[in-house]
Amino acid sequence: MRLLSLDVGGKRTGVAYYDDATDIVLPLDTITHPSDEMLIEHVRALCSERNIDRVIVGLPLLPSGKEGAQSRATRAVADRLQATGIDVLLLDERYTTEALDNPDAAAACTLLRTYIERKDRGRS
Repeated sequence: MRLLSLDVGGKRTGVAYYDDATDIVLPLDTITHPSDEMLIEHVRALCSERNIDRVIVGLPLLPSGKEGAQSRATRAVADRLQATGIDVLLLDERYTTEALDNPDAAAACTLLRTYIERKDRGRS
């Protein structure tokens, strides 16, 4: 299974890739996008190029677990991706951002690792 994960931001989105043939999560270049439409087109192209089976989108819930403005915006992007025929799964991304050189891609990698671990335990 080939997976792509997205840590969606207003202007920048972290991206990571996973292929179960290699069992390695790889950070990809951060997508800089002035609009959601440009982000969606870029993700559609990545999905086509890499034969992606599912896209995992981090949902930035508030510490209380409720949705705020950013989670609503992220959900809207996920819904638009789903409407193009891409299999999209939202995953709670609280506490996944890592302080590294590329925090956007690092967060996307963490999302994928979390999804894979949960899937392996039967909780996808």
